[in-house]
Amino acid sequence: MILKSLNLDQSIKYNYFLIFGENDGIKDELINLNFLSKFKDNNYRTSEKDLLANIENFFNHIFTKSFFDKEKLIIVTDVSDKIYETIFEIIEKSPPDIKIILIGGLLEKKTKLRKLFEKEKNLVCVPCYKDNLQSISNLIRNFFNQRKITVSQEIINF
Repeated sequence: MILKSLNLDQSIKYNYFLIFGENDGIKDELINLNFLSKFKDNNYRTSEKDLLANIENFFNHIFTKSFFDKEKLIIVTDVSDKIYETIFEIIEKSPPDIKIILIGGLLEKKTKLRKLFEKEKNLVCVPCYKDNLQSISNLIRNFFNQRKITVSQEIINF
């Protein structure tokens, strides 16, 4: 399922996320606001390269559960199609109380990983593209609206 970055907070009930694109600022903001604030103590971050180098350790981290842990957040950075088989296996086994976020750069539309996350209803795919004038204008407008400051469109355009 494809979601816009603005709607991600509504999809936290899902367990698997692919966040990709050129806009690293939006990716970091999405993760900090929607996930890291809720999983302060129980999160694990790794890169695709490290994961594939020590895949057994990664599976142990996912499938072992502590009595004290409620939910785990696992963030994998720099993902590509190399991780597809591993992620597919995890999704099939569906471990309870695990949220996995895959963060990638610009993924082509034909990549296996992107196709999987776009087609499946229980997987969330969030593209984060470069800012354009309209998105920057919306950010500025939202900033002032949240602070209840009245600003003209002329000032926003400036």
